[in-house]
Amino acid sequence: MRSGVTIDAETATNEIDLSRIGRVLLEKRWWVIGPTLAALVGALIFVNVVKPRYSADARLLLENQESFLTRADKGERAELTAPDAEAVQSQIQLLTSRDLARRVIKKLDLQGNPEFDPLANGVGPITRVLALLGISRDPTRMSPEDRILEKFSEKLAVLSPTKTRVLSVEFSSRNPDLAARAANAVAETYIEMQQEAKRENARAAAQSLGTLVAELHTRVAQAETRVEEFRAQTGLLIGANNVAIPTQQLGELNQQLSAARAAQADAQAKARILREMLRRNRIGDIPDVSNNESIRRINEQRVALRAQLALESRTLLPMHPRIKELTAQLMDLDAQWRIAAERTARTLENDANIAAARVENLTRALDEQKRVTGAAGADEAKLRDLERAARLLKDQLEAESAKYQEALARERVKATPADARIIQRALAPQLPSFPKKLPITIFATLAGLILSAGVIISGEMLSGRARVAKQAAPSPEAPESTPVVAAPMERSAPALVEPAAESVLPASAEVDAVSAIDKARAATNCVKVLVTPCEDDGKPSDTVIALGRNLSRRGRTLLAVADRGAAAYDALVHAPQGAPKGMADLVTGVADFAEVIHRDVGSRLHVMPGGVHEGETRYELALVVDALAHTYDFVVFAASRVEARRLAPFVDLAFVLGGDAEAESLRAELAQAGADAQLLEGGAGADDLVAA
Repeated sequence: MRSGVTIDAETATNEIDLSRIGRVLLEKRWWVIGPTLAALVGALIFVNVVKPRYSADARLLLENQESFLTRADKGERAELTAPDAEAVQSQIQLLTSRDLARRVIKKLDLQGNPEFDPLANGVGPITRVLALLGISRDPTRMSPEDRILEKFSEKLAVLSPTKTRVLSVEFSSRNPDLAARAANAVAETYIEMQQEAKRENARAAAQSLGTLVAELHTRVAQAETRVEEFRAQTGLLIGANNVAIPTQQLGELNQQLSAARAAQADAQAKARILREMLRRNRIGDIPDVSNNESIRRINEQRVALRAQLALESRTLLPMHPRIKELTAQLMDLDAQWRIAAERTARTLENDANIAAARVENLTRALDEQKRVTGAAGADEAKLRDLERAARLLKDQLEAESAKYQEALARERVKATPADARIIQRALAPQLPSFPKKLPITIFATLAGLILSAGVIISGEMLSGRARVAKQAAPSPEAPESTPVVAAPMERSAPALVEPAAESVLPASAEVDAVSAIDKARAATNCVKVLVTPCEDDGKPSDTVIALGRNLSRRGRTLLAVADRGAAAYDALVHAPQGAPKGMADLVTGVADFAEVIHRDVGSRLHVMPGGVHEGETRYELALVVDALAHTYDFVVFAASRVEARRLAPFVDLAFVLGGDAEAESLRAELAQAGADAQLLEGGAGADDLVAA
């Protein structure tokens, strides 16, 4: 080893040196103060030169305005449903529609207003050129509303606070009064459009219902005509109580038959009782006999004759002619009384016979009427179907006629309730909404300060000077008696610290390679280094091995051999049988990472030999390099000229061993491929790299 000592170079950590950044900002303070003052002055000029803009706000509440007086179904209680989120967004689209904007523009008479009408001050040359080129529309060929529509839409904003049914209509203008009038006009026009939409719906409904009602009138008349014609054909005329005459006659006959049977039974019962009373000689107990006028007179005569006989019997004997005369008269009256009672009995029996005959006649008539009524049953069923169809049509006609009259009434009513109402009218604002002088000035000044300071800090971070440096650990391979000399590390020092004066460092080109790697390490997590050419003459391989072992003392390092069968590197690893597996076996899919990465027998270096397998490439080289970069701090690729050209786009540094024209040509090719390519000259490669 040169000078008999081993010195570990300093590397940078991921920590940021805040004191370094503070000193840099202090040194370059005018680069911060200047842009900040410029931003402050620019903001002040802007807020004082720009024309102020005023914003007015009108608010609408979306709700159902139907009431008992305006509702069509007044007999039912309507369930009012609140608008959902989709309905609120739909109303926002209506408020920002072109049709509503055109109405408001015409209502506010914005034609000729320079703030909205591009033709208010004439057509400028730029506008004419853009119109001729077809980039913009010619304002002279547009209607006044269309010319103003674009500016009007830019100044109108409709918002809805979260979880509410309130719509906020904001309008901006240079004139505060115009801003308030425009916001109120938008809200009022929106209400009018809703009312017109409801009236238009009622008008369309009235037209369609009018056609339907006329058609139903015709169908009802036809149905009723069919009913009457069928009734006349079948004889199913309607009698009292809306009942068909055959059915009504059947009922009447049934009632008469019942009455005749009752009269027959009554007469038969009276005649039987009268005969029984006559047999028992209890004629006076018979109500029909006792109530007879002639029998009552005979009874009165009998009573008077009995009284006279009793009177005469007190003075005369039974054989007296007077007594005999009275007795004969009494017997004659008794005979008349019995004859009258028998006559009454025969009358009752005749009545019973007459009632029986009437029952028989009524029974025959009832049976005949039953046959007639049964024969008319099918016709009555068909008649009922025709009547039911006519009744349904009539009910439908009545319902549709009521709807038609309601639609006509709604069409003619001007005060149709809308589904929204204005809850806050816009007032002319006193303060402009833009520009806000104080916030804009403060934000612009802070932005200038932050951007200028950020540029300086970013430069320091990208250069690596703002990261805290750390001292590398001493080499484990140095003899115990060899002292380790290293420069002291300060917290505020930059990432790479120069070696101390007493450290003897070589002046070879290989030490320059280590310095370049250290600088690249400050800007990335993994430094990928390519060394070429790696010929089997012993010296290039010794240089690459020495570089890998040196970097392994600074962090996790892998030496990857890109050439298949490079035997010079196989001796670094312990392979029990034959050549060890390496990168060729990995990219062809024969082996995985665990099988191709080996441990260097002489250091902490990990080695991936070239491998021996030949076949179709399974894994892209970029994927392999990216996977290794996520695991190691340093990856050193040893490659021939051909493999070096393939690896150049994926490495950070490329070192070409040699100083001739051929080496310079190869370096230029690698640099053109994307690598930071350098030449390494000087022959003492291995010793110098170990000393470094």
